[in-house]
Amino acid sequence: MEKTMEKIIFDPPEIFVPDAMQISILEAVAGRPGCRINHVVDTLRSSWGESVVRSNVHLLLTKRYLDDGRSASGIVLRLTSRGRLLLQPENKS
Repeated sequence: MEKTMEKIIFDPPEIFVPDAMQISILEAVAGRPGCRINHVVDTLRSSWGESVVRSNVHLLLTKRYLDDGRSASGIVLRLTSRGRLLLQPENKS
């Protein structure tokens, strides 16, 4: 049986540039200890729809700008060090 090796790709990594909504999500999480996704949705509901906010929270979780932890009352969102870097003044538009 012949095994084939997978081709190695040497493409440069994609640079993530957050949009205004993603920055707002990070700011909402940073400003509230013990933040849950419902708090983020309630905070940003006047500007964006619930499904869009939830999908962007999921995107930030998969890219590791947010972290989720379990607690007795549900899932708590926290900023990671990568998320804090995006909120530094020189990175804001």
